[in-house]
Amino acid sequence: MEYFLDTKGFECPIPVLKAKKFIKKLKKKDTILIESDDPLSKFDFKNFCVENNYQLLSIIHSKKVIKIKFRI
Repeated sequence: MEYFLDTKGFECPIPVLKAKKFIKKLKKKDTILIESDDPLSKFDFKNFCVENNYQLLSIIHSKKVIKIKFRI
């Protein structure tokens, strides 16, 4: 399944912490799309995926919103 998490309005490290908590409810192979407006979140989530063996699917930066998608 695919899930969505809106972390706009929060700065590092809150988006990653919110995602970490949210992911506890998910199953292996689920995907999550996270929206953030913190420019550093793209780096934070790249590292987060590497550290947790999650598959980073995409990072799309458009105007003020960054969309990060990865598979658990």
